[in-house]
Amino acid sequence: MPRRLFSYYLIMPNLYLKDGFWWLNYRINDRRYRESTGTHDRKLAEIKLKNLELKLFKGEMGIKSAPSTRTPISQFIKRYIEYMQSNSPVDKHPDLARLRILQDFFARKGVRYPADINPDLVDEFRTTILAGRKPKTVKNYIALLKTALNKAVEWNIIDHNPIAKIKAPKIVKTFNLFTKKEIDRLISEADEPLKTGIIILVNTGMRRGELLHLRWRDVDLKAGSIRVWPYDGFSPKGKQPRKIPIPGGLKEVLRGLSKKKSPDDFVFRPFQSEHRLYKRFAALVKELGMKGTLHDLRHTYASHLAMAAVPIPVIKELLGHSDIATTMIYSHLSPDIHKAAVEKLPF
Repeated sequence: MPRRLFSYYLIMPNLYLKDGFWWLNYRINDRRYRESTGTHDRKLAEIKLKNLELKLFKGEMGIKSAPSTRTPISQFIKRYIEYMQSNSPVDKHPDLARLRILQDFFARKGVRYPADINPDLVDEFRTTILAGRKPKTVKNYIALLKTALNKAVEWNIIDHNPIAKIKAPKIVKTFNLFTKKEIDRLISEADEPLKTGIIILVNTGMRRGELLHLRWRDVDLKAGSIRVWPYDGFSPKGKQPRKIPIPGGLKEVLRGLSKKKSPDDFVFRPFQSEHRLYKRFAALVKELGMKGTLHDLRHTYASHLAMAAVPIPVIKELLGHSDIATTMIYSHLSPDIHKAAVEKLPF
C-alpha cells in the first residue's frame, strides 16, 4: 500500500540575524523551527530562504499523524471562518451565509463530523435546498464546500476530500470587456485609492486577492517585473506562482508608491477586505453607466493581449492559469494569425 503524504499548515519563513549568522525562522503545525543558514552573507541566506519557501509551498516537509476525525462540523466551520477572516475580513461576504446554510442542513441530517459528508448528502442538498436555483449558485456552494473540505484535509481533520469528484454544473462563461476609452474614463473618474487599484489590476491581470497580498519584496522595478507568490495563509489560485512584466506607465505609479516602504510592506492594502474593493469599483461602474465587475479588469487585460496577437500560451502564463483550456475563452478575440503563419512556408 503506498505511503500517504500528509498535508500540514504553516507560516512562511523569514530571516533573522544572530551572532553574525543568518537564521531561518518558520512554523509547521504550531511548532516553531529555527535553523542556521551557516552563512554571514545576506544574499546567500536569501537563496536558502527561497529554497525553503519552495519546499514548504510544495508540501515537501513534515509528516503529520493520522487525522483526527472527531472534530465537529460546527468547530471546523468556525475555524474555517476565522481562516477566511485572517486572509481578508469578510463582514458581509456571501460565503458566510452559504456556510451557515450548509451547517444547518448537515445538522438537520444528523451529520456531526466533516468525515461523514458524502456525495449523496450533497446531491440531496442540491435537489432540496438549492432546487430551482441558478447553475452559478449551485456551483458556488459546491466550490465553497470543496474548498473548505480541502482545508480540512490540510488541517488533518479528514484524510481525504469526500466530494472531490463531484462536478458542479457547467456554466457558459461570459465576461465584460472594457474598451480603452472606458478604462481611461474609469481611471480619470475614480478617487484614490481606487484609481491606483484599477491601474495596477488592468495592467497586470492580477486577481484582487493577489493584489491585496502583494508585498514590495515581490516588485522589482529595476527588472520591471512582479512576482505573484504565496504568503501566510494565502496562495495564488491553482498554486501557480508567476512573474508579470510591468508596463512603463505602471512602473511610474509603483515607483511613486514605493517611497519609504520596507520589503514586507503590502503594495496595495487600503481597504479592509477584497469585498470592499469590489463594492467600491461596482459603485463607480454604476455611477458612470457602464457594465462590468472588478474581475472584468483581469478579462480586459487578457482580451486586449489576445487582440494584439499575443499567443494564448503566453497569456496563460501571464494569468497563472493551470489549464490552457481556461485561457481559450479569449482565443476568439485573436486576429487571424494562422493565415499569415502558413504563408511563411518556403514551398
